[in-house]
Amino acid sequence: MPAPHKRRRPRKPRKPYASFPLTPHNNGQWCKKIRGKVHFFGVWGDPQAALDNYLRVAADLHAGRLPQPVNLQPEGPTVKEACNCYLSHQFQKVQNGAIRPSSFDDCRQVAESLVKLLGGSQPLADLTPIDLQRFRLHISQHGLNGNSKGMGPHAQSRAITITRSIFKHAYDSGLIDRPVRYGAGLEKPSAASKRRARKAAERKNGKRLFGTAEVSAMIQAASMPLRAMIMLGINGGLGNTDCARLPIGAIDFDRAVLEFDRPKTGVERVVPLWPETLEALRQTLSHRPKAATDEAKILVFLTARGQPWVREVVHRSADGSIKKVTPTNAVCQEFAKLMVTLGLKRKGVGFYALRHTFRTWADETRDQHAIHRIMGHAIPGMSGIYIEEISLERLRAVVDHVRSKVFPDEPEGNEAEEEVPPSST
Repeated sequence: MPAPHKRRRPRKPRKPYASFPLTPHNNGQWCKKIRGKVHFFGVWGDPQAALDNYLRVAADLHAGRLPQPVNLQPEGPTVKEACNCYLSHQFQKVQNGAIRPSSFDDCRQVAESLVKLLGGSQPLADLTPIDLQRFRLHISQHGLNGNSKGMGPHAQSRAITITRSIFKHAYDSGLIDRPVRYGAGLEKPSAASKRRARKAAERKNGKRLFGTAEVSAMIQAASMPLRAMIMLGINGGLGNTDCARLPIGAIDFDRAVLEFDRPKTGVERVVPLWPETLEALRQTLSHRPKAATDEAKILVFLTARGQPWVREVVHRSADGSIKKVTPTNAVCQEFAKLMVTLGLKRKGVGFYALRHTFRTWADETRDQHAIHRIMGHAIPGMSGIYIEEISLERLRAVVDHVRSKVFPDEPEGNEAEEEVPPSST
């Protein structure tokens, strides 16, 4: 009589994603060993339900406590409902122009990570500081998507700010009747940790600063319109987004002045322009491509296809909500190519380092208020309230000092503009 066939054991499934906290057991369930004991949370066929079961009791099990009885229906609003409520609010701000789509996309990524890690059906009332500390640890080690090598202190601080905003909005909007208790779980990285991270990056890649020879090489090697953007970066500390959103009407060629509120902050900015910068801008406008959209018609800098050099491609769902935002930054891309060509490419040092360089050189003039006005920074303290005007002569003295480093063999200033009356800024 032939021996009976031995029943094959089902093959264990793979984890849904690398950071999935549970392990498949031979009995057909997802499990996890906690404090020396194996606990089971659900069948292989429904990993999300097993994860939700684990997340509901994880804080108690890891602390050695007996888990509270789990109701079939969660009491009160859930993590997913709080995230959806917050994202709806942020989407309205996008439509009103209060925030940009890229800011909404940052909020969306944090919300999706919260739902994925804490469990969408997790009641807000049951959240503990240990849950939030586990979320903080996860993003520091794996990032928001669970696939990266982790987030640095500055990125963590941004994600924690958004997370706190989600829970605060739930309370402010009446979704919950008491605030979520953060404890130490959502403490932001300290200023010391940020300094250490920055110093470590500097030791590895150097300071975010260019030398005079490097700036001169960029200006000589770059073609238009990138050369004009580089001139604006070192002439007045304009960043890549500042250049991309610069309207034609902001440039006064007769007075050799750029007056343009900084897009990032809305703070007033006045930049006296060098003759070399004015010439680069004239050449750019004379060969400017035809604008592809009404929004692009007012801009100084356009790509070959008539688009802004920095823009956001918004992908929407069928209901019109924002599904994903893909940023496009041609300024950084073209500048990076130039750095490779010149042999100056360093990690973390890009177009924005021109702003750092301008600020560092301008600081030698010791006219802090004039530098703030040029860079589009709010003048701090009570001085920002009482100072009504900063003369064009003071502003020009700052940019002329920086010019003397870029063009050391050229005379400073512009004699033809000495009779221009002070700026009304």
